[in-house]
This record gives sequence, C-alpha cells and structure tokens, in this order.
Amino acid sequence: MLVSEGTKKPIYKTLWFWVGIIVVVGIIGSQAGKKDAGASGVQSTTESTASTGTAPEKPKETPPMAVTAIEYYESYDGNEVTADAKFKGKRIAITGTVKGVEKTFGSIYAELEGNELYGHVQCKLQTEADAAKLTKGQSTTLIGVADGKMMGSPRVTDCVVK
Repeated sequence: MLVSEGTKKPIYKTLWFWVGIIVVVGIIGSQAGKKDAGASGVQSTTESTASTGTAPEKPKETPPMAVTAIEYYESYDGNEVTADAKFKGKRIAITGTVKGVEKTFGSIYAELEGNELYGHVQCKLQTEADAAKLTKGQSTTLIGVADGKMMGSPRVTDCVVK
C-alpha cells in the first residue's frame, strides 16, 4: 500500500503510538497494584491486632557478640575475608585498653590497643559524651557494629560505652 505525499497515516496505525499506549497502561497497572497491596497489608495487620486485643510484640534484640580488641585485631590481621564473615555487620561488645581518643573530620574515634606497637582497633563513637568517659590507658567495653578493615585498622561503628 503506497501512501501519497499529501496524506498522512492515522496516528492509531503507527507503531510508536501503540508502544506508548502499552507503556502508559503498564505504568498505571503497576501503580494500582502497589496501592492495593499496601491497603490489604494494613487491613490484615489491623485485623490481627484487633482480634488478639494486644499490641504486637517487638522482636527481642540479640545480645552483642563479646570479643576482645586483641582478638578482633588478630582476626583481621590473620585473614580479612574470614574475619569479615565472622564479624562484619554484626553487633559486638569489644573490650580493650584505650590507646587514644580523637576527633577527625567531625567524627569521634576511640582507638583500642591491638596486638602490635602501632596496631589498633578504630571505634567510631556516637556521641561526645561517650568520648568524655574514656581516658588513655583505661580498660573499657564498647558496643557497636563491626565494619571490617579500612586503611590497615579493623573498625567498629556506632559505638556506645557500656
């Protein structure tokens, strides 16, 4: 079928028109599905709470894994991959001797003695109040999240003094 120069194809016969229609319908359908799933989830939660008459229980927080600063340091010094598998992302209670407390780029760090002269575990503290509780040479326990090894030192973040 030949189209003369003066006439155009009707818009509904073009390929791009149909592709556009399919995309728009797909977007509308996916948004409608999300709204329905959210509404039914809220309804079922409300129904289960109303039927039992009590508030849902919060999951119990697991106690942090206890480790000494020397053990933590030696784990990363020996094999970083194995140490990451054991510690990284987990809450730990790390006990050791304070080597120093520093403020770097607005973040506060306590360094706990590792196994070597220059080796240490770097613990990022949450508050200045926790930093004020620590002094060089003091034995302490910090609770935080193991964060792997960076620039030669094992790290623990979100630390608070126990």
